[in-house]
Amino acid sequence: MNLQLLIIVILISCNNCLKQKNITANKLETNNKSLSVNKTIKGDVPKKENATEKKPEKIKIPVIKKIKPPPKMISLDLVREWAEKISEKLLEQEERVVHRKALLQKFSDINIKVRNGTAIVQKMAKDLEELLLRRTQAVENIMRRAEELANFNATPPEDYTFDYSVDLNVLKKMEVPESDLEKPYDCRSLNKVNLARSMHFDADVSMATSSVYVSPEVFDCNPDVVKHLYWSEGLLSVFKENYAQDSTMDFQYFCSAKGFLRHYPAALWESMYKLKLDADSVYDCRLRPWYVSAGGAPRDVLVLLDATGSMSNSTNQVIAKNFLLALLNALTDDDHVNVLKFNTKVQSLIRCFNEKFVPANHVNTAAITSKMDHYALTNKTDLKLVFRYAVQMLQKQRHMPDHPPSCQQIIIIVTDSVDRNYTELLRDLDPTGQIRLFVIWLHDPYGLRDSTREYGDIITCDRDGHFAELSTDADVTEQVMRILRILERPLVAQRERRLRVFSDVYAHVEDPRRAEYYWSQKENAEQAYRYRELRRDKKNLLSDQRLYKDYMHQESLEKYGYYYEGEDINYRLQISISVPVFDHITVENITKTLDEEWQRNSTRTYPVNRLLGVAGVDIPVDHLKMLLPYHQVGAGGTLFLIDHRGNIVLHDNLKPTFDGDILKPGYRTIDFSDIEQAGISHPPRYYPQEWKEFRKALVIDQAQGTRTILSKNIFEGGMRAIVEEREYHWSRILDHYTAVVVIPKYNRRRAVPSGNFTQELAKECLKTLSRSDFSIHPDWLYCRHVEPYFDSRNAEVLHFIRRRSDEPNFVMKKLKHLFSPIPPSLLEKTYQCDEELMAHMCKEAIATSQWAEDQKDPDEDASVQLGSVTAFFASESGLSRWQQYHAASRHADPPSGAEWARGPDEPWYARAAAAPGALLLHAPVTPHRRLRSSDATVAPVGTRAEWLTAARTIGHSEKGIIGVAGFHFYPQHLEDFLELITNFPCNEEEDDCETKCDGTIWSCVLVDEGGWIVAGDTSYTRTNNEDPVRRHLAAVHPAAMAALLDAKVFRLNWIHDYQGVCFNYEDSKDSATSIMVPSLLKSIWRSVTLLLTVSREIATILTLLINSNRAWADTEAEKEKRRNRLKRDYEREKFDRLFDEKVLVNRTTFAACDRSRPIVLRRPCQH
Repeated sequence: MNLQLLIIVILISCNNCLKQKNITANKLETNNKSLSVNKTIKGDVPKKENATEKKPEKIKIPVIKKIKPPPKMISLDLVREWAEKISEKLLEQEERVVHRKALLQKFSDINIKVRNGTAIVQKMAKDLEELLLRRTQAVENIMRRAEELANFNATPPEDYTFDYSVDLNVLKKMEVPESDLEKPYDCRSLNKVNLARSMHFDADVSMATSSVYVSPEVFDCNPDVVKHLYWSEGLLSVFKENYAQDSTMDFQYFCSAKGFLRHYPAALWESMYKLKLDADSVYDCRLRPWYVSAGGAPRDVLVLLDATGSMSNSTNQVIAKNFLLALLNALTDDDHVNVLKFNTKVQSLIRCFNEKFVPANHVNTAAITSKMDHYALTNKTDLKLVFRYAVQMLQKQRHMPDHPPSCQQIIIIVTDSVDRNYTELLRDLDPTGQIRLFVIWLHDPYGLRDSTREYGDIITCDRDGHFAELSTDADVTEQVMRILRILERPLVAQRERRLRVFSDVYAHVEDPRRAEYYWSQKENAEQAYRYRELRRDKKNLLSDQRLYKDYMHQESLEKYGYYYEGEDINYRLQISISVPVFDHITVENITKTLDEEWQRNSTRTYPVNRLLGVAGVDIPVDHLKMLLPYHQVGAGGTLFLIDHRGNIVLHDNLKPTFDGDILKPGYRTIDFSDIEQAGISHPPRYYPQEWKEFRKALVIDQAQGTRTILSKNIFEGGMRAIVEEREYHWSRILDHYTAVVVIPKYNRRRAVPSGNFTQELAKECLKTLSRSDFSIHPDWLYCRHVEPYFDSRNAEVLHFIRRRSDEPNFVMKKLKHLFSPIPPSLLEKTYQCDEELMAHMCKEAIATSQWAEDQKDPDEDASVQLGSVTAFFASESGLSRWQQYHAASRHADPPSGAEWARGPDEPWYARAAAAPGALLLHAPVTPHRRLRSSDATVAPVGTRAEWLTAARTIGHSEKGIIGVAGFHFYPQHLEDFLELITNFPCNEEEDDCETKCDGTIWSCVLVDEGGWIVAGDTSYTRTNNEDPVRRHLAAVHPAAMAALLDAKVFRLNWIHDYQGVCFNYEDSKDSATSIMVPSLLKSIWRSVTLLLTVSREIATILTLLINSNRAWADTEAEKEKRRNRLKRDYEREKFDRLFDEKVLVNRTTFAACDRSRPIVLRRPCQH
């Protein structure tokens, strides 16, 4: 049996022997020089006959010490001997504790089947399509009921109130307005709604009613809004009917065009947020992607931003920025956008966006808004050239090959002046009238007026657009909504075909702006921490060592990407299905005041095409995962889901957060080819041609297909990869999503226990699982209540096995909910089961019952030579069973096998399956995990990231893999054994002493096929939870790794992280025009303040000199006031003495970026 390990012997240091050799040579050279000089003097000076002549001194030849020979090379035979000893030790341990033969005998009658990737993906697509169609039917029920209720046009009673989702579980008091001019919030209910925590909805909910959340810009007691709130209460009946038919239904809702969201069940709004912030809510359901997409076809949006000198030194620039933020936030990923600034030139805010449109995803829009503060306002402009440039750019976009024919094109010009009527120019440029025009007029409400209003009304009316005035930023959201309402008209006007919108993935009610605010709060906390440290110990904080440490902490985040990517909170990623709700009114009488010399009103009848709102249903990604047949793809295989743009909806390698709890800016727009990467090495974003053709076939050309291609199987958090031939099978779902199944070629066969989940099978399974320890995959379905009841998955599965053994007619699915004031009993709760997975798991539990229940001999524990170990067996059904062996070890007790409960998803399982028959030694690898705050700490990595695992497949590659068996042991025992065999005792004075790894001259390390050091890295000590568990050979001994690459033992490849985050330092430099006047005024004000202060002090001194013969007695209050003032002045002076600019935090902003990391892969051995 071969062992997947490599022993590397490295020459660490020979400094001591070289130093001694150099000293001896120097001494010899000095003595030889002295001898030669003496010889020369003696020959030049004649000898004198003198009685007092001294006899020549006898020269003493120095004794040369024995020079040690250079270090001997360690022979290849000796290294092989060490490798054999390690292999024998691990194989002996496996034989002693795993008992592979006993396991194989119990699976002798197992059925072997070939994995049919096409059948798996078709089943996956069928199950997902059925779910989506059921949810679509529920949404259409809400839509039809909403149109009926709106058409009924009921009048709300005067005392009508609604349940407001904020503070829903609190008994409220009547708010009394501060003045008679303010209208009280008497439309909100003061009653308390009893709520219960629901794991299914992940919120505090009440299934008895619905509640309403109103957007911050909307006054909910407006009579027009109250009317819609009143009739929308009638949706409760259809909400309950939908839930009664399928209790796996998530939130149902109706977002009204009036600016409120009615959702079922009623939920405490604060409980749905994952980030608990003190900031004002920015949620507006009308600006969510599922609402905007339901309002019509995709859009090409070209924003023209005035950058002339007239925009400077005013509030217009601030208003323009806020308007642009609201507009970009309202666009969807299907829309395309660009923002052009214009004065004497017309160019994009971002240079690489010139002459093209980019998808309006968050990555691109965030990049655009980041440039809003960094463009100069200067010169003047000619709008004729600006309009010509804009129309030509849109016409070029219209003729792109992949441009949708129904796409709407619009121009939004944000300016402080329109100098003439450009109607004829626009007609000549766009004679077909396909481009809409919107003019946003920025102006000072108390400033001068020109003809902008008149010209703006004329040209926007001719181009089917809208003219709006913005004098403050208070109504930017409403102006954006007006633009969206106009773009909805073509869809509503036909009133026949309704869009069914399947959204991309997003995080429930969270907003990217909240993440940016939360990041600034973290930097504020870091600044407060430094101030506390400054007051506590200034010398230590400002020492060179501490400053360098703080600098490297920040630098490591940006330069090396050492930020923490763990998901400490579940953001509940989800998709939504939404349908537009049309207003039945088609014409409406509108009265306008004519702008004439004698003002008069004019009433006319206009066609009306409006949305009442959008109905929708949420589908969390976690609910989708329960439908996927993960147990059928085996080790190294995977399942994932992409949308019609090729963006990932569901994938095991999706990493949506950083710093533990902040959403990454690009988490919604991760492309399929950014996670599934080509096997050959290539620079980032330069995809191989074969991979481009594959993506085009999968996303665009072929609704179904199969292709085998060389790709990387990336696992263990992106730290490991296996380059292998993999089969990709895919199938389209409702012409929107695509289900994909990936199976490695080496894992084509699978062992499948025969039989169904019968009553007899359940009885036998219950016996064995009740008598011994076991675990199941925590994310797979098996059998599960819709609303979890048990504290652990083991207890839940045992409950359903017991029910199956007791109930002859047990059904595998019970999803219909019965509304009753009496809570349902445990047997009445809704649930669903995967019968195939339950039968598979029970068969394997029975087959391993004797192995798991055998009592060990106490002497067997004592004979374990690698310390306490946990022997285990893990199967493709997700079942894991284990035995613990307690040895007299000073290191650690054996952990529970439940630490490795994910079975086929464990890294050692995938590596063992890729090398069937070989005993594989797996060393867990963790990345650097550094947080933004210096004083914050991440959670410990735990036992599963520290203990080593020796694993080998059960079965044969030609017959199929039944599972993986092996043992977990503490890493220090391997370190001790490596030290024992490679650093044996030897007398250094003996010449024939064999060379050894003593850590001084030679060092021996054990590395795996990925170059990670398994044992022998004795110089590394992990000091905190942020550091990785182990290091790579290239980081510890780069010369050795370079030699191994040159010798073709390893080969180099790359993993590109397209989900990376970069941290850019905030630019505090503003343009000169924006700071010139404020600085001048500030200087004048400071001069006046200084003069007044000096005058006051002089007057005080003169008063004291003139009236020096008088005295007053201070009261106690005056004395206390003076003492407080002196104390405050002392504290201020003390802080000023402490303060140093080095303590200030370098403020940063985060943005999406690419990062790449090299990996090494061991070449196959040539026999």
